[in-house]
Amino acid sequence: MVEPLRAAPAVSVVIPTCNRAHLIGDALDSVRAQTFRDFEIVVVDDGSEDDTEARVHRWAAEGGDRLRYIAQPRSGGNAARNAGILVATGRYIAFLDSDDVWAPGKLERQMALILARPEHRAVYCGLREIDTRGGPPLRVLAGSWPEGDLSRRLLVRDVTAPTSTYLVERVLLIEAGLFDLDLAARQDWDMWIRVAQRTKIGCVQDALVDLRQHAGPRTASDPTRELRAHRRILEKYAPLRRAHGPRMRREALAAFHRRAGRVHLNYMGARGAAIRHHLTALVLWPLAADGWAALLGPLLPTYLRGLLRQRWNAIFEGTALAIRSH
Repeated sequence: MVEPLRAAPAVSVVIPTCNRAHLIGDALDSVRAQTFRDFEIVVVDDGSEDDTEARVHRWAAEGGDRLRYIAQPRSGGNAARNAGILVATGRYIAFLDSDDVWAPGKLERQMALILARPEHRAVYCGLREIDTRGGPPLRVLAGSWPEGDLSRRLLVRDVTAPTSTYLVERVLLIEAGLFDLDLAARQDWDMWIRVAQRTKIGCVQDALVDLRQHAGPRTASDPTRELRAHRRILEKYAPLRRAHGPRMRREALAAFHRRAGRVHLNYMGARGAAIRHHLTALVLWPLAADGWAALLGPLLPTYLRGLLRQRWNAIFEGTALAIRSH
């Protein structure tokens, strides 16, 4: 019997994964729980050596969801996302990292927004940072995310959110050139810069994604990787910044030094280097309130620094006074 052709779905959910057998089931369950149902799932396994494949196939068999599993040699998260984009059949791509989870209404609310605003070909949402071991959210980011024409702001620093929060028109991602295979970090920011040059970006302000903290690869495992990627992004888009004048160049370079200071302090224990980076940032752009707060950080004990940041952002999150990590 020939199986009838199925119409292309509205959304392709692209899930890159590598050795996340213990976590990917939660990610898949959060897709299955979506109130918006017109989707397919594309899991791209980037060279897993655990039982990820068996768990994915078992999950699909239990629910009968429209899922494709693609295995590729270890090539990195960027290559896995690109592979998923290229085989996807939906008009829109929704990214979900295999260690994150969505709230049930995530796709429905984003689709409603993107269909109501044809000039917005991409939309993201707020998020929570949680620990896989349980407990209350480590941080909730919702309510005051920027939207609209973000082309200038993204050239200065990352002002939106990671890939798991995004829904983007597939053809737009292809027009933008897909994810940069030479970037080992900050690939999401790099993509949103290129997306913002081509469309307005919308935002559902509520926290509809849980970014889960766990013992896998993070900035802490290779703190210089992120800084190398950040500097490459500065160099990559230097011509666009020059078109906006020297002020933007100073702002962007100051943002790099603020982030470098935090990485040196929080992940490398290099207090002196952190202070030098923060001072450089303030010389370049003294109008950034976040820069003055960052300079105070190396002078405080770790527990007090974290507490003050939490209390401060509870009041000023989403404003120019918020203390950001990027």
